[in-house]
Amino acid sequence: MYCDLRIRNWYNTIMKLVSAEELINYKILPFNIYSEFGEKLFAAGEILTPGKLLQLRHINSLYRDEEIYQVDKKNPETEKPKIKGEVSKTTGMVVESFDMKPSTILKNKLSVDDIDIMNYKGPINKKAKIDPQTQLKIKAFYNQIISMMEEKSPLEMLGMFANVRDKIVQDILSESNAILFSSQLKLLGEYNKCHALNTAILSGAVAQKMSLTESTIYDVVLAGLLHDIGKCKVPTEILAKSNLTNKELAIFHNHTRIGYRIIKVEMELPDNIALVALSHHENNDGSGYPNGILGEVTNIETQIVNVCNYFDNLTSNRTHYKIKNTKEALRTMLEIGTQRFSAEALYTFIHMFSYNDTVNFEEMVL
Repeated sequence: MYCDLRIRNWYNTIMKLVSAEELINYKILPFNIYSEFGEKLFAAGEILTPGKLLQLRHINSLYRDEEIYQVDKKNPETEKPKIKGEVSKTTGMVVESFDMKPSTILKNKLSVDDIDIMNYKGPINKKAKIDPQTQLKIKAFYNQIISMMEEKSPLEMLGMFANVRDKIVQDILSESNAILFSSQLKLLGEYNKCHALNTAILSGAVAQKMSLTESTIYDVVLAGLLHDIGKCKVPTEILAKSNLTNKELAIFHNHTRIGYRIIKVEMELPDNIALVALSHHENNDGSGYPNGILGEVTNIETQIVNVCNYFDNLTSNRTHYKIKNTKEALRTMLEIGTQRFSAEALYTFIHMFSYNDTVNFEEMVL
């Protein structure tokens, strides 16, 4: 008790409370960040990545000390990080830093709204509540992210994924009260360019309908965007095949573990998001993969993405079921029921949309 009190008194007199929102303005931390228990979370001189901000958002109280890393306040993005171990001329202290290339900053500053759609060709869902320009922009931007994954590390790409997440939550889900049919949220086009987007959009809508916290809604949408990221390490010939050998099936199933590692280790995101990549193919009765665990022990984010992932696969002809419209898809999912899906996530998904969504998919294309 005495120790805890002493630590708290020390923070109250020397340290300053700081919020995760305040830290958004910094590209490079000019001070150390501590938890309420005195644990140093990030050191002065570190690049404040979107992944680190997401981690800090889940901590109740954050504290900072005085600035020990000099940053140009007028133009912090142009400040050249000091070499690791260099002595600061301002403070005389040795500061630890990381290399930050200008190209990284530029890539992370790109947003969905920067995309020029004049030369982008792709189908539009004319029945969607998402305006046509947003449909094209978000698909083109996501396609750009995927094409850059071969050259850039997942951590470098996280800012762009986060920008797509924000676009979905702020521009698309804000209109969800006016949506009667799930087909009004569906993006059309190549499966590889639309599946993660559709899963993220639908997952956010379900989380919103469940009245989950704003923070959880943002996490669910990001998890939906990243749930299949492990497939980037699976050979394209395996992804393209419909009938896989046992050996190929094992390689394909491994995309869940690969995705978890990318999100948790390389992107430095919290477990609740990484676990979605690992467990979104686990069935409620324990018959799924990779670990065959019961759906009830997976987190709520996974249960939601599981339902929405399957729905988009079903309506994109990626399962053995042949359906013509959303009504048939919902009926199929109800028949599969809680053998595969969490009851709460499934029935929320079913009841949030009209069951009379009978427009054939071909009629949606413009």
